[in-house]
Amino acid sequence: MKTNEYDRQSEQIIQMLTPKIEVKPSADLRSRILAAAEQQKCAEQVKPRRSRLTYWIGTAVSMAAVVAIAFTFSLTSPAYAARKYFSGAIMAASDIKTMVMKLSVRTKPDEPIDYLNPSLDFIPATVKVIYGEPMLWSLEKRDGRNVLCNGDGYVYEWIGGKDGRIGWKKSTNGVVNGDLAAFLDPRLLLEAERRTAERNKGTKYQVIDNGELVVVMAMTTAQGDFSQSDYALNTSLAEANTVRVYSFAKSTGELVQMRIDIVVNDKPITVIQSESIAYNEPMTASDLSNKDLSQIDFQSMNIAVATSSPLVGITADEAAKIILEAMNEWDTEILNAAMGPSKGLLPRMEELYKGIEVLSIGKSFKSGLYPGSFVKCKVVLPNGKKETLTLALRNDNKEKVWLLDGGL
Repeated sequence: MKTNEYDRQSEQIIQMLTPKIEVKPSADLRSRILAAAEQQKCAEQVKPRRSRLTYWIGTAVSMAAVVAIAFTFSLTSPAYAARKYFSGAIMAASDIKTMVMKLSVRTKPDEPIDYLNPSLDFIPATVKVIYGEPMLWSLEKRDGRNVLCNGDGYVYEWIGGKDGRIGWKKSTNGVVNGDLAAFLDPRLLLEAERRTAERNKGTKYQVIDNGELVVVMAMTTAQGDFSQSDYALNTSLAEANTVRVYSFAKSTGELVQMRIDIVVNDKPITVIQSESIAYNEPMTASDLSNKDLSQIDFQSMNIAVATSSPLVGITADEAAKIILEAMNEWDTEILNAAMGPSKGLLPRMEELYKGIEVLSIGKSFKSGLYPGSFVKCKVVLPNGKKETLTLALRNDNKEKVWLLDGGL
């Protein structure tokens, strides 16, 4: 990896990872976090801290207690020490040729790579990277989503497990999005942290020296607009109040461990944690995935929609109604347009949703950083069960067609 300059795509990723100052969290989120920190501070003034908390890495100390201490002291900690260790780790990454990072992530296997949910159980995920020109990589949720860039000009994505017969492919041009994608090049994640620490606004720090390791904790506030709804809160790292914990080897400066907590109702819940990080292991493009791509029907990510499509020039509410009613009779013309690059999933969706009945369509709303809109819809499923679906719809494509982006 080079460490003295970043190409355009890398700069875009760094910007994506860097917390913005102009955030609009819901009114009481930050005040509740700070109030909890103040309460912890008062408790510490009357009750001496146990010295073993300083050496929590490698011991059996409670993670919740550690984060509580981090909250307390991060309110007044200087950022320059954090910046120093981030800079050192970036320099240490200059000679890295390959990386294999094994993670535990609170997510659903089949959901997109960037989907997180603090209420879910952990599932294993693996990141493999070969640093070069171009960078080759893979992201894999066990028995779930797989994303692969093997150097042939495309990024491939498919669902693993028994249903892994349909996928999507797109040109490698542009930024690789998603929270797990941030770990493809830890240097970029660390650079975003370094710049944030240099600016020292909106993020609080705590640095703990454990002898062989230095632990840097960064507390950030959720990005995005939650003035209409907090529906998207805590569904991604950027859209959450987080405590990010990095462990660096003092002897080399290398990043050896990371953990990210999302703060829910004043309680930190770990959503991503590294189980192992291995550098410079021998690896070729064929080692990135053991999947035979010839066995998958990859759909193009290009969208071709007629200008007369009923999903163009209307509101998100209206689009939700049209799409759900099309599912009732299974109008493939409308549904092909609505699913866009994901239309390969229609056969599976037909099994679950053909014959769905619409009871009501709610008013669309914005939440967080999502570029589209959310619409709550009350329906009767084909099996007779009543359910409320929150559809995610977006029309930020050049055709301005509303695409069904999630919620089923």
